[in-house]
Amino acid sequence: MSNSKRSTKVVLVDHEEKMSLINAAEFLETLAKKLREEGSFTLTHDGQTHHVTPTSRVELEIKLEKQNDKHTFEVELEWREGDQNSSISIG
Repeated sequence: MSNSKRSTKVVLVDHEEKMSLINAAEFLETLAKKLREEGSFTLTHDGQTHHVTPTSRVELEIKLEKQNDKHTFEVELEWREGDQNSSISIG
């Protein structure tokens, strides 16, 4: 018998929307500004509100793909609850 915890992936928001490049850039700028200035943002989708507060250390993944004439560019931030800057010092 294993003592490891079973993890279940829960998708909180899965949304795709066609919009102008300018509107997409404005959305990303607003998101970046909120993270830079407040360290968090609130995402509201289908009447549900999600407060997103990443830790101070995140993993940033960038992916650019091309399949035939379709291009995909993805930006992903990943973090674990409770993770913070890990450092060592001597006082």
